[in-house]
Amino acid sequence: MFEWLQHQLTLLVASPLYPVWKAMNDGNTRFFWVYILTGLVLTGLLYWRDREAAPTARMLFNRDNWMSVSAQNDYLIVLVSAMLRLTVLSWAFLNYNTIAIWVASVLRGIGVHGEVNDSWAVIMGLALTVTLFVVDDFIKFFGHWLMHAVPEFWEFHKVHHSAEHLNFATAERIHPAEVIFTSFLGALSIGLVNGVFIALFGDTLTVETVFGANVFLVAFNIFGGVLRHSPVWLSFGPTLERYLISPAMHQIHHSDKVEHFDKNMGGSLAIWDRMFGTHYIPKGREVDQFGIGEETTEFRKLGVIYFRPFARSFEMVKARLGRDKLGGTGNEPQTPVA
Repeated sequence: MFEWLQHQLTLLVASPLYPVWKAMNDGNTRFFWVYILTGLVLTGLLYWRDREAAPTARMLFNRDNWMSVSAQNDYLIVLVSAMLRLTVLSWAFLNYNTIAIWVASVLRGIGVHGEVNDSWAVIMGLALTVTLFVVDDFIKFFGHWLMHAVPEFWEFHKVHHSAEHLNFATAERIHPAEVIFTSFLGALSIGLVNGVFIALFGDTLTVETVFGANVFLVAFNIFGGVLRHSPVWLSFGPTLERYLISPAMHQIHHSDKVEHFDKNMGGSLAIWDRMFGTHYIPKGREVDQFGIGEETTEFRKLGVIYFRPFARSFEMVKARLGRDKLGGTGNEPQTPVA
């Protein structure tokens, strides 16, 4: 018991350094240093070359973006999330390798078995890389869509949307319950894809990675991924934005205008938004401010950020159960909880 407690305390003390370590070493991190560097370069180019985007490029260095109460909460959430993930919530995160091994064993148990020779290994490795990227991107979209579509989930996702200013840390402004949920979906999807490929082609395939991340994800993030959570207006133009989510499209997603609500939920690819009817291509800079309307200022308090989602979602579940007992379907229109 003492050794376990000592280990937990050691992790707790070291956890504030965890986001820094990820920013310097992990290409899967949305504020990885390479993405920040390329984002700043793109910001400079927009400042010198794009008259419409130049004012927003200057806004990136506005004091409120980095020092407002909203921004300070971003940093605190990043630190608290690291502390929880490494200590008391470490049990809640699935290992996709465990899922992959289980899926492969089940498939082999029913007779699915294959190997790949050296001449096909590179091609099938590229196929695995593409499949992982596409499936993971869809799962991210679907999990995000659920966060908006299910009222109980939305209460937790409000934490992310309550940011009044967007900076690079806002990408990780996520309630711990949502982190666990999305991590579960991600591990499940990656484990499933890997398990199927292992069963079909053996376990020798290599995923194409850069900085430890899928090469396609890295390519997307290098071209402005970090600017999705920033005031910098970077549009890819209407043709590309039919297929790719630009920083401008994600800023539309964070806009507090009613006509922008629930739009552009995709991660990298815009095709899922087109399939689900949530696709929106801006015709110019349409965002005035970010947030969730009148409720935004209430999320300046950490108590509201961490505890209100549980209280509100519990009340919603209780109301649903009450309707069921009275003979309701549970699908009647609801007035959103203010």
